[in-house]
Amino acid sequence: MKKALLFLLNVAILSLAGCKSSEEATSSVFTSSSKKEPVIYEPEYTITKEYIGTSTDSNNSMFNVENVEQHDSILEDKTIYFLGSSVTYGANSDGKAMGEYLAALTGCTIKKEAVSGTTIQNESGKTNSYTQRLENTAEFDVDAEIDAFVCQISTNDAYNSERLAKLGRLSPEDQIESDSFDRNTTYGGLEFIVTYVTETWGCPVFFYSGAYFGDGSGTRKSSAPTGSNYKKIIDATYAVAEKYNAYQDFEVFIIDLFNDEDFNDAADDEYYKWATNDPVHPKKAGYLQWWTPYFEAYLSNYFEGNLSV
Repeated sequence: MKKALLFLLNVAILSLAGCKSSEEATSSVFTSSSKKEPVIYEPEYTITKEYIGTSTDSNNSMFNVENVEQHDSILEDKTIYFLGSSVTYGANSDGKAMGEYLAALTGCTIKKEAVSGTTIQNESGKTNSYTQRLENTAEFDVDAEIDAFVCQISTNDAYNSERLAKLGRLSPEDQIESDSFDRNTTYGGLEFIVTYVTETWGCPVFFYSGAYFGDGSGTRKSSAPTGSNYKKIIDATYAVAEKYNAYQDFEVFIIDLFNDEDFNDAADDEYYKWATNDPVHPKKAGYLQWWTPYFEAYLSNYFEGNLSV
């Protein structure tokens, strides 16, 4: 199943070709058509290159969340929970990531449970895996009514051969109870997250990947994890989504930054080097100008009724 151009996979009526030039700054992160017709949201990246090559770092205070101006959004009254590790936390952006920027831009309410270096799979002697924190965190109210649950597809599960060897396998088709999975594997953790969230909050689950990176060293390349190994975790997430979307009570989506060519092309190499700390972690400007517009467009399309499983 081809995963490039994510919206073309999940929304038959979306077209993401023709992103704005990376040199063009915009005042809004999305556009919409008339309310009399179906409203289609497309990401409009606020990427600018005026600070590249200057002393202004992409973590400059001008890119702080408190300096973001809110605009009208279909997400304004939504409550969204975020679960993840360093990318969700904002390890190289003062603890702020797309969740905080999304809230600042749209007025939505977010809650975040994110710990750097953690995995979807349980690890021996550790108590801070995704699934362990999902069950035990005080950040998430099990009695709350929430509209969406966003979960990072962890690069840490692909970090080395030992963790990748614990990928596991998809459970049988009729196995859908949250207490029935081997959470010591990545597959088991993914399935637990889907079933636990659905049983607890009855809301859609949106898994998201990081931006594309390849194998090795240099721009958009990584050796730990490699891009090819991370892709195995993404592929596993697609398999989990396909299994559960066959059931009426589940909605599982993949916000696939890794395979979306338009998204990755929106940031040229010059901007990419300035706006990211490494192939895995954006800085503040990278989250604000590049990543968050994609998240806003994707989630807005869901709440507009454009996405189907």
